[in-house]
Amino acid sequence: MKVAVISPFSPPLQQKIREAAAGCEVTFFDRPLTAQEIGQYHIIVGNPAHALLPQATNLKLLQLISAGTDGYTDRAVYPGDDVVLCNASGAYGDVIAEFMLAMQLCLQKNLHLYRDNMAHPAWEMLPAGAGAAGATVLCLGTGDIGGHYAQKVQALGGYTIGVKNTPAAELPGFDELHTTGELDALLPRADVIAMSLPDTPATRGLMGADQLARCKPGALLINVGRGTAVDTEALLQALRSGRLGGAALDVTDPEPLPADHPLWRQPGCLITPHVTGRSNDQVTKKAIAEIAAANIASFLQSGKPVRAVDFKKTY
Repeated sequence: MKVAVISPFSPPLQQKIREAAAGCEVTFFDRPLTAQEIGQYHIIVGNPAHALLPQATNLKLLQLISAGTDGYTDRAVYPGDDVVLCNASGAYGDVIAEFMLAMQLCLQKNLHLYRDNMAHPAWEMLPAGAGAAGATVLCLGTGDIGGHYAQKVQALGGYTIGVKNTPAAELPGFDELHTTGELDALLPRADVIAMSLPDTPATRGLMGADQLARCKPGALLINVGRGTAVDTEALLQALRSGRLGGAALDVTDPEPLPADHPLWRQPGCLITPHVTGRSNDQVTKKAIAEIAAANIASFLQSGKPVRAVDFKKTY
């Protein structure tokens, strides 16, 4: 089998992948695959261009380097129906959770507003913000990312409530666990609502006008999952009315957010361009390489990776 790795890894991590793919021809690229090349490979590590997938005629295993699977779970784009898809879920928990915590503290301490004041120098004290200690944080998404974030919130003295699709008695980082059906009743309790959900039919529009109207006045919203989970127009109105005290968005709907969209000019809104998972730290890269190596080794031995993406659930 031929393996193409189209993501940069250090020599030691490259060696880890080579060892997992023992007996295979492994090629590391410092550029994307071309239309002529992609059909040669049986295993690809990286996120190839969606437009090239129909030409991946020999592809058996696609190991993404992202946790998100956007555009890769449509079986119709693959030449065959036997392609196995894996993502890098589990590698990004810490780095994204750090970003989420930074967003939370920025909003709570009005740092974004003080930064805005520097554009027209003003020595002006804003109303004192709330603290992380004692805050009730509602986490929509209790997986790798949500779990790491919840543990960091707890470390600062916050109280965490997790919301997930299926019941669970206990998960690290959460003081309470509830199902999605209980969301409306939980919203009035939350000082911070933190979303780390994938894009699925069940999550689209989860935070609509009705849900935002139930939020505690002045609550903060953080979204690092997918923009489709939040009704953008309803969010804008909630910020304008003061129902929400602020929002930090790494994802939007639509994405990219058009330059003329009023959210850009909403003082209480902090927007970043889908960058929470970006990191140069070797811890994250090592985790990605280890996930890829384990999946490749298992696939070559048994025909099944350690963990495959469910094409129907999209995660």
